[in-house]
Amino acid sequence: MPVEIPATPVGDQVRWVMDEINGDEATDADDIQTHFDDAALEQLPPAQLQEVFAQMQAAAPWTAVGYDGVETEARVTIESAQVSYDMSISVTPDARIQMLLFSPPQPERTPAASWDELTQQIDAAAFTAGVQVREVGGEVLYEGGDQAIGPVGSIFKLWVLGAVVDAIGAERLAWDDELVVDAAVRSLPSGELQDRPDGTKVTVREAADKMIAISDNTATDMLVRAVGRDAVEAAMVSMGHSDPEANLPFATTREFFWLLFGDAGLRELWTGAAGDPDARRSVLERLPAGVPDLAAASTAQPGWPDGIDWFAAPDDLAAAHAALQDRAQTPAGAPVRDILSANPGLEFGDEWTYVAFKGGSSVGVLAGSWYLERESGAPVVITVLARADDATTLAHPEAALGWAQDAAAILAGS
Repeated sequence: MPVEIPATPVGDQVRWVMDEINGDEATDADDIQTHFDDAALEQLPPAQLQEVFAQMQAAAPWTAVGYDGVETEARVTIESAQVSYDMSISVTPDARIQMLLFSPPQPERTPAASWDELTQQIDAAAFTAGVQVREVGGEVLYEGGDQAIGPVGSIFKLWVLGAVVDAIGAERLAWDDELVVDAAVRSLPSGELQDRPDGTKVTVREAADKMIAISDNTATDMLVRAVGRDAVEAAMVSMGHSDPEANLPFATTREFFWLLFGDAGLRELWTGAAGDPDARRSVLERLPAGVPDLAAASTAQPGWPDGIDWFAAPDDLAAAHAALQDRAQTPAGAPVRDILSANPGLEFGDEWTYVAFKGGSSVGVLAGSWYLERESGAPVVITVLARADDATTLAHPEAALGWAQDAAAILAGS
């Protein structure tokens, strides 16, 4: 059954792509340059996109039978008589395509209906995973799989948010202070500020909103610069991390990308300096200016076995969420609840009256952590951490992150 494509910036581009892959003629190169962002065309030139569209035309006609998206990004299930694909697409602030990917549709997932079923699914996964459900200020309600410290990707931005609130509370910063985009803080996607010209100004509040809601890496590095790396490291401690040295020195996202796929020699130095924060700080000082070539990301190997990520255990993330909710009760932290709940990540049902979320991913890493409130019972934090040497086993995020929905539903029904 065909679905309706919404009249949103990304929806408009979805309709254009559908028209092209259902067309009889080759897609015009000028049209491609009009519809695609310049940075995207550097990675996938018009000639290659013409080949992709031609290959899709060979299986036409295509019909959109599923749509899941927001204003600037979507996943569209399309099918022809021969095959089905998930089309993942996102657009820049000026509504040009910055990412377009056709991939096999995600497999059907059977929700776990009990804690035992959830444990069985975690244990049977093709990757290493752990799920924890903890009452805030109380006991652990469920643990399944690996509960050890592991890579968490962009969930580290919770500690950056905590450092921002602390700086505002100490009157070193204000929510309406302006931050500037420049080459020193420009990072790689996810996000949108990386596409803004040097000199673009956003407030601390705007940067914090983007850092959490769309995991904007440039916004994150702007905030880290505003408060200082040492302040983020201190916030990590005050917010209850059990092993803060695992993240020393605290890397920015730009530094992370250089270590992950930008310079093999520096990656080796970083790995060899494990357990020596001073040596690792010297590695960061040697990183080149700017950002690495995004094209190299396609062949990047998981960095977490080499210490290239940010690391925490489920207990650490539960503590971070609780600490942020405590800060939200202070004048300095007044916007925190709205910042954290702007993007809940998943749908949890009416039982849950407030959902705060931060997720994270990298090559071979997938993570999510949710703080949920309900009218009856204490708030809970649900954390899912997954990692793999073979990144393809984590190609479909719902396979792991859906366990958070299962856990919430089991709780709601108990």
